[in-house]
Amino acid sequence: MLEQLHVFVKVYEQRNFTKASALLFISQPTISTKIKQLEQQLNTTFFIRKGPKSLVPTEAAHTFYQYALRTIDDYERTLTQLHGKKRIRCHIGCSNTIAVHYFPKIFPQLVGAFPHIDFILSLSNSAKVAEGVAQHRLDIGLIEKPLDTHPLQKTILGTDELVLAGNLESTYWLMREKQSGVRFFNELYISEQNIHAQIIDTNSNEIITALLQQGFGKTILSRISLPENIPFQRLSTHYHRQLFLINRDDQNDLQAVSAMIAKHFQT
Repeated sequence: MLEQLHVFVKVYEQRNFTKASALLFISQPTISTKIKQLEQQLNTTFFIRKGPKSLVPTEAAHTFYQYALRTIDDYERTLTQLHGKKRIRCHIGCSNTIAVHYFPKIFPQLVGAFPHIDFILSLSNSAKVAEGVAQHRLDIGLIEKPLDTHPLQKTILGTDELVLAGNLESTYWLMREKQSGVRFFNELYISEQNIHAQIIDTNSNEIITALLQQGFGKTILSRISLPENIPFQRLSTHYHRQLFLINRDDQNDLQAVSAMIAKHFQT
């Protein structure tokens, strides 16, 4: 049954038998057979086939996906206990500004308070972090974008001031990738001000600040991330974004970690 759950999870997330097959190193016919057997066992339909490569999950699939993730997690925790391991893992995903400028101030106290936890840290944009928590690849997410993360728990940590920075006379606008939290505010400002600029996309805040230091281009980004030698213009409070912590409601052994992170941000 556990193998069927792993297969189901990958098919649900990829919406494609071929991609799931490649990730699991199982042949595509075997993947299809296991999903069909699972549907027959539960007397339900999980996927509507829309052509050879496209699958649309049913409502039953949405419900079963959450059950499958919890069951896999419970199994792995049980194995850990059976082997006498008292340490637990906590994988925290952070979006860029939080990862570089906020979280490092908190992390040493976190490690000291929870010596029995093995922490893993990773950086990605807000959407990828939220996806990781929802798909149980991450345990806790710290993000900067007001995403709809239902059914995840969401806690407001505080606010982050965004400013217009760089060569304000430049016609080049430096822009983070589409799933980045700060891109939303850049696009909002460009629309509000009816600006016509040449957009240069990048997935790195470090590249953006390096270019700004060379006097090239402009952008909206967090004031806390700006080196002192980059000029900037303050904006209205409309450009103060909220920072969020997201986690799942079934993580009883990690709720204290989430609570401590929130406490340190809010004090």
